[in-house]
Amino acid sequence: MQYYLISDLDHTLLNEQGRLSQRTIHAVVSGGLSLMLASARMPAQMLDVINQLQLKGPQTALNGAAVFQPNQDKFEILNQHAIPDPAAQKVQELIESVFPQLNLTWMDAFAWHVSTYDQGVANEIFYTGIKPIYDVHNRPIQNALQMLLIIEDPILLKKVKSAILSLQSAEIAVHEAGDGYLTINAASADKSQAAHYLINQGLASYDQLMAFGDDENDLPLLKSVAHPVAMANASQNVKESAEIIALSNEKDGIAQIIERIAPNKDQVRYT
Repeated sequence: MQYYLISDLDHTLLNEQGRLSQRTIHAVVSGGLSLMLASARMPAQMLDVINQLQLKGPQTALNGAAVFQPNQDKFEILNQHAIPDPAAQKVQELIESVFPQLNLTWMDAFAWHVSTYDQGVANEIFYTGIKPIYDVHNRPIQNALQMLLIIEDPILLKKVKSAILSLQSAEIAVHEAGDGYLTINAASADKSQAAHYLINQGLASYDQLMAFGDDENDLPLLKSVAHPVAMANASQNVKESAEIIALSNEKDGIAQIIERIAPNKDQVRYT
């Protein structure tokens, strides 16, 4: 069978420094398998990885809120699911009134909007190279594909998540994405959109799809494919949803699986 791969980025395809290993690059480029990335990152934050892996097909960003076609340093949005403006504005009002110490950020397809520079923003800039626009207090939220809060304190993160869920909005979905990242998307947007897009466009069949993930926001993706794979560093509930447990991202788990299943096995061997 010719598999079509779908993979999360952070803590899955990338190592803990947020980088691709040379073994992973070699396996993907040489293996002859198609790969779609399905990340919580924005499209622009994914382009460097896409170019290193020489990917040509559609990719999925912002937890499934956007499917896009990359082309070197540019991209075209193919499909998107925005948070309805009133729902996004209710979340904004909640955060600003109850948790004013937090740095509310949000993304459309092309820009990352933040309220102030802090360590969380600094870390994101370092890992992804994206530069934010400091305009959250100066403009209304419109056509937001994702809202992001970076909260290091796990107790505070749980309180914020609970408060957002207490809005009882059927128009949004809230996910923990690891490392203190709390993301809010349209209820119609999750990473299963990656699999649905490939199947609906006739690019792959359900039986061909193999997906890789490590955290809660990857569960909809893993449940939408025939062959779900959890990394060894994945959370327990992700592992329980998987058919296969790969080695960790630090041990090139995805590369090792590609080396076994790629049609071009002889070219994939890495020394």
